[in-house]
Amino acid sequence: MPAGKDEVRPVPGVVVQADDLLTRDGTAAFLEADERVELLPAEDIADADVLIVLTASVSGKTLSLMSRANQTSGGRVRIVLVADHISEQQLALAVNHGLVSFLVRPYTSFSQILAAAVEAHHGRAVLPPVLLSMLLDRMRTMQRTDSHSGLLPVELSQREVDVLQLLAEGMDTVEIATKLSYSERLIKSVIQAVIRRLELRNRTHAVAYAIRMGIL
Repeated sequence: MPAGKDEVRPVPGVVVQADDLLTRDGTAAFLEADERVELLPAEDIADADVLIVLTASVSGKTLSLMSRANQTSGGRVRIVLVADHISEQQLALAVNHGLVSFLVRPYTSFSQILAAAVEAHHGRAVLPPVLLSMLLDRMRTMQRTDSHSGLLPVELSQREVDVLQLLAEGMDTVEIATKLSYSERLIKSVIQAVIRRLELRNRTHAVAYAIRMGIL
């Protein structure tokens, strides 16, 4: 049963969507047997914390599914995408729709999908370095385009910039806290403040936005 509006779910509620029933049911069965997540039916996407999307090929249908889930959940659902590959343009769009993590399907186990869902719930991304580099390159291209339209970067404190820079380098909150000699709690607070103030989807989107605006 999904948690009520005034209840706090002890573990993340997860919805699984897949191209074929066998993949969906197999993944769902594995997740349902683990106490670290709560499996929810597809119709409860508005109450879900994490959406896992499994597909052989990312298509317009896949991106539309992610967009609808994002809108239905009010932008709160975090998406883990498992696919064979994804293009640069699709990756940028997916991040805008709530993508937090991407896993390469042929090399991904049920255990890794579960771990990515738990990490996504805690705001930690799983993104192969090559895809992060691809996303950052695309954001820099968009930055150059925006510079001709007079778009000015949003103001961020030096601490916020430092945190975003380390996020862009692939560090998690513990590593950033150690690097900057702050508490992990403070680092999480800084990240969430930036995400809320800029009305972004997640940490990956925050990094991409900062690069696009020329802040990083």
